[in-house]
Amino acid sequence: MPAASGQHLRYGYSTGACAAAVITAAWQALEDGLTRDGSAIPYALLFPDGLRRELALTSWQPGRASTVKDGGDDPDCTHGAAIRAAVRHAAPDEAAPHDYSLSIGGGILILRAAGGIGLCTLPGLDCEQHRWAINAGPRRMIADNLRAAGFSSGCILAELSIERGEELAAKTLNGRLGIVGGLSILGTTGIVRPFSHEAYIATIRLCTRSAALRGADTIVYCTGGRTQSAAQLRLPHLPPENFTCIGDFIADSVAAAERQGIRTAVVACMPGKLCKYAAGYANTHAHRKEQDMQLFLQTLQRHHPVTSEEERSILSCASVRQALACIPLPDRLPLLTDFCEQASACFSRHAPSLSTRLLVFDFDGSFLLEHPAPAEPCHP
Repeated sequence: MPAASGQHLRYGYSTGACAAAVITAAWQALEDGLTRDGSAIPYALLFPDGLRRELALTSWQPGRASTVKDGGDDPDCTHGAAIRAAVRHAAPDEAAPHDYSLSIGGGILILRAAGGIGLCTLPGLDCEQHRWAINAGPRRMIADNLRAAGFSSGCILAELSIERGEELAAKTLNGRLGIVGGLSILGTTGIVRPFSHEAYIATIRLCTRSAALRGADTIVYCTGGRTQSAAQLRLPHLPPENFTCIGDFIADSVAAAERQGIRTAVVACMPGKLCKYAAGYANTHAHRKEQDMQLFLQTLQRHHPVTSEEERSILSCASVRQALACIPLPDRLPLLTDFCEQASACFSRHAPSLSTRLLVFDFDGSFLLEHPAPAEPCHP
């Protein structure tokens, strides 16, 4: 991604991509019995977009492989962490209660954490409650790579670990999210994009200016790839060039739209980002801004009589996803609509003359609401 200076920002790889690489490589070496020598052994990993990209393995021998996570030009606390896998043949009944059992063709993978990876103790996250904090995206990526490598029968046990994972987890929000004992294995695309760079803001401004020069009166700002795909389905009449991923930089984005004379900015997001917009955060990065559960509770009280038990549950939540699970389904849309109204008021402070709309999608990408509601549905 181009930086303002003409340089390119370097992407990194997620913990999920690293996990898929070391587990698949360890299984391949277990099968062929070969040890590959070197401290930076190239490994071609299959990513969800269908492309293969090279990761460097620090060791690769029968049943074992390791790598050092490379966060690219937007490193977080996991940058440089050693991620290891040990793989052996097993029986399906060896799966423990916290493990995942993944069906891959006619084979079974038992996925287990062996140290440095947390245990998910609360509902509402992308990992299953009472199981290891390995999200659905990485689990799919591991299964896809094993399938592509030829695993299709029998049963194997993969034990995954992150060196100093419990120590590193203290620098994250995992404790508040109910993930205890270590880090999470994360990643939807497998790629870490440098969202927290000034150069990324420069790119947003450039994309906005380009849309304005093409005569666009509407630009769609999306928080990530999933919301962009969902928004494009919802707004099929707009060209792809009108859609821009903004990451966490909502204030800079709406200000750029106003500065370029764009008439309407559509903001496509999920409930978590929406709550942060309503709280007035200019930058919504999870490492900088926790959710404002007092705001969540105060807004909910306008639409639903909150019991003391519900109040305790909501205030103990670290994510909007968890908090939404605490309230009755009929009260969720009025709550989200109220957040939209608060968010729109906050956008106006950064871009007073810009008209804004919100498209809100659920965590699985399904459509929830549009605000203000259109006179006619824009797409069935």
